[in-house]
Amino acid sequence: MSLDTLRTHVKGVLTRNPDWESALAGFSVESAWMVGAWEDVEKLVGQTKAQSASVAMARVLLAMRSGEESAIMDTLSVARSVLGLPITASGAKGYRRSYDAVLDLHLTHELEIIHNAMTKFPTHSQGTGQRIRRDILNDMSKSLSSRLESSLPTLRTREPILSMRRTAFALRSVKKNPLSTCMYLMVASVVPVMHSQAK
Repeated sequence: MSLDTLRTHVKGVLTRNPDWESALAGFSVESAWMVGAWEDVEKLVGQTKAQSASVAMARVLLAMRSGEESAIMDTLSVARSVLGLPITASGAKGYRRSYDAVLDLHLTHELEIIHNAMTKFPTHSQGTGQRIRRDILNDMSKSLSSRLESSLPTLRTREPILSMRRTAFALRSVKKNPLSTCMYLMVASVVPVMHSQAK
């Protein structure tokens, strides 16, 4: 099922069952940001009172899209509080049950890494700017590659990581942005691994 099909299906379900809105808010907002429908993301986040992982992440993405530093820091802080609750509730022996929450926190930190890199990325590519660009790309590439290697080598785990990276880079990318190129090269390097694990 494509993302557009999923979005249409969820909208149809909500038309027939409007009281299901809170239960389906996560699916709605996640499918919207994945296709770049940011007006829909804003509308959905504004309408829901749910504090689900997807809604918390959507607020971070909207803040990143706005470029307002204070909003980004605030939404990251709130997201960590929301996403960390299942880990706290599960206790020291509940790692297996709380792995999804760990993955969500992993994604949140990567959003911050990418935001910080894009904020520091110089607009000019000559002289000192070129060296700074190269250093930022190298540092970010090493960090993101290391983080990906630390995750479970399964499609279920790594696809959300790579998908969120694509979304984050697309928020402020421009044509032929080296940051986007770097990200897609990292995606390409892990695709064979993901497919072999999925078989």
